[in-house]
Amino acid sequence: MEDTIKVQYRRESDDVHVLSPGSPALPEIRIDYAGIPEDQRAGTATRLLCAAALYCQAATLGAALTSRKAKVKTLTGEAVPERGRDERGRSKVSKITIKMQVEVGAADQAVLNKCRLIMRSGCLITNSLSDGIATEYTIEQTGEQVQ
Repeated sequence: MEDTIKVQYRRESDDVHVLSPGSPALPEIRIDYAGIPEDQRAGTATRLLCAAALYCQAATLGAALTSRKAKVKTLTGEAVPERGRDERGRSKVSKITIKMQVEVGAADQAVLNKCRLIMRSGCLITNSLSDGIATEYTIEQTGEQVQ
């Protein structure tokens, strides 16, 4: 049976917001705008959305590689949102582009290629967003190259 996930929010002041995801690995996310000019405060929710998609995609790729006994030397990535408008003119995230770089040894190149195919179907978060937000993925091999 799957555990129930509950994320809690607490507003401490006009400038301080706290999210409690209820996870031992992620006990609290503190958003503190104190001393930050108004014009630099935008985009926090979009960043959190991109972080969730990037983390899920990267963790899924890492798990796919390690479950197939590949040694992951490095795994890095970035998520870049594109904004648009819906049919009612409301601002929305219309696309997230996720680019990951992974380094595996020459012996694990075939495993990486298989995992690239597996990752075309996304992960829990990107699949959950897919009806409303397009997601594009790339996985590049870094470091040692196969000849």
